[in-house]
Amino acid sequence: MKMTLSYQYLSVNLTILDNLGFPKARALDVLGIDESNLVASDARLSLEAFQACLSEAAKFTSDSNIGLRLGHKFRVGAFGQTGGLYSYCENLEEVIRMNNLYQKIAIDAGKVEYLQKSDGSHHMCFRPHYSDFVQYRLLTDVIVASFITAYRWLSWGSGEDILCARLPYVPENDIQSYSDILQTKLKRDIDDICVQFSDVAMSQKLTTHNPEHLARTRITLDKLLGNQTDGYAFETAVEAAIRGAMESGTVSSYVVAERMGLSASALRAKLAVTDEGFRPRLDKVRKDLFVEKFEDGCSFSQIAMDLAYNDQAAMNRAFRRWFGMTPSQWRSEIE
Repeated sequence: MKMTLSYQYLSVNLTILDNLGFPKARALDVLGIDESNLVASDARLSLEAFQACLSEAAKFTSDSNIGLRLGHKFRVGAFGQTGGLYSYCENLEEVIRMNNLYQKIAIDAGKVEYLQKSDGSHHMCFRPHYSDFVQYRLLTDVIVASFITAYRWLSWGSGEDILCARLPYVPENDIQSYSDILQTKLKRDIDDICVQFSDVAMSQKLTTHNPEHLARTRITLDKLLGNQTDGYAFETAVEAAIRGAMESGTVSSYVVAERMGLSASALRAKLAVTDEGFRPRLDKVRKDLFVEKFEDGCSFSQIAMDLAYNDQAAMNRAFRRWFGMTPSQWRSEIE
């Protein structure tokens, strides 16, 4: 499998390497490219070339751990621009799933998966496309350090986050330096490259969770991946925008389209492809949300307000359509 990285990702890393003491001009010379290549929108560089650049950087700076420092500084410096997708997720398990889906836009070196072991422990496992960990050590360091930095920032509210990192390729005499740079306990593992999280970190909801923003970001990233189908991501984005509009107190096709960054006509056109217009979709979201809020103990009047109905009577009419009876009849049946 050909492993690659985007020139945009490369450009940021070359700037950081320059700040770490490896001149950008020398890096470009090693890579056999010039500045004009870094603005190419679609072209990608082979990971072998990037690995060669990292090896030269380690020799030039006399820093065998430059990959770790690069991955950490990349995520710290770029978190505001690239971390939105992950910060919008509900919890760390969803972060790991999104990471696996979209990491390849920046660097396509392997897969990421969430694994809960038989002892109940929680892990993010990196499954590289390569098997020679020694040859690709610097590259793996960049990726692992980036993962750990991002996950720590996302889970800071739990009070405890990463329990340890498990890496199969770190020499015994280098374990302490890895722990110091990664700011976490390091253990050798003969099989897996993984990060272990606490139960608290995995169970908590991220404070920055925003399903509406997540859905919109996924549509953009799906296009970058070449997934031009507007399937799951579009459906999720519509529902998230409808829920967001209801929270603001006003819901209409125009409001929802604006929240999705579309014109009303563009939204209608996309909905037409699915054979379901805006009104039926809004009705379905309202019904689902009614059930959620009722189970949470909300009153009918509060639910009517939360679902952005003009008055209680409007919701009562919708209720008849959903359940084939009046709210009072329905309440009598369940009591």
